[in-house]
Amino acid sequence: MRMNLLSAAALVGLTMAAGSAFAADQAQASGVTRAHVRAELQAARELSLSPVTEFNFPYTYEQSIQLQKLTARIEAQNQPVAPQAPVAN
Repeated sequence: MRMNLLSAAALVGLTMAAGSAFAADQAQASGVTRAHVRAELQAARELSLSPVTEFNFPYTYEQSIQLQKLTARIEAQNQPVAPQAPVAN
């Protein structure tokens, strides 16, 4: 009985460790930032594509192109402007 309990606990521990390692790997590989997700949600709202339901998803090709362009424009607007060094004459 004790051996079965220890085996079960070890199996659960290994499964959780593998799951967390996999989740961390997936988060790093996606490359999507919170700012990008916010911009995409804002663009979807502006194009009346949000909320996504079974009736308006997947988007048509034209809608997805519009969404990508508007998302890129919103991201560009939200980028902080880097301070420029003063120019000596």
